[in-house]
Amino acid sequence: MKTILSSLLLTIAFLFAHPADAPASKENPLLEEEQQKLLEGGETIVSLHRNDDDIIDISGSIYIHSLPERIWSIISDYNNMAGTLPRVMESRVVSENGNVKIVDQTSKTGVLFVKIKFHTLSEVTETYPERLSFELLDGDFETFSGSWLLVPAQGKQGTFVSWSARVKPTFSAPEFIMDAVQKRDLRDLLETIRELSESGRTGDGPTQAKSAVTAS
Repeated sequence: MKTILSSLLLTIAFLFAHPADAPASKENPLLEEEQQKLLEGGETIVSLHRNDDDIIDISGSIYIHSLPERIWSIISDYNNMAGTLPRVMESRVVSENGNVKIVDQTSKTGVLFVKIKFHTLSEVTETYPERLSFELLDGDFETFSGSWLLVPAQGKQGTFVSWSARVKPTFSAPEFIMDAVQKRDLRDLLETIRELSESGRTGDGPTQAKSAVTAS
């Protein structure tokens, strides 16, 4: 039982994801044209890649019928994330210096009846309203760094939103458990942000939620 619980602990470590190299579209330099069409059609794309050095690249993308400024107000509202974003238990800004903030967060996840919480202290660098980068200072990971990227859609009141991170856990667990939990959590996060961003807006029509998950 102890071994099972130790294995499940690692599944909390992965909430997010890094796209593989691919030809870029002109509208969004980080997305293939085919991916862009899928996103505009309502899909949520999540991908995962395991490296030889045990670092995991995780990424997710979604299209939101809202302007970057609206989405930015949600992903940068650190002090209120516990009341808006899934699995965030506590979140607060510890200090700030211009566009750099230190953010302390406690989150939770789980498998079946096993519920786990984990902690991160991160340095967040904001480039409004395009990019939000984060780097782990302390917490329950060896490596946890990445960014949000917001790219406006040309000729539409919409935004391509991508989340990517490089993660290295401090302990191991079965891959199928880790993969399932991190993909689920990332997809839930992106689709919650879409729902919050599109509520009460005017624009080019709401999106019906779909999802596409890939791994390599």
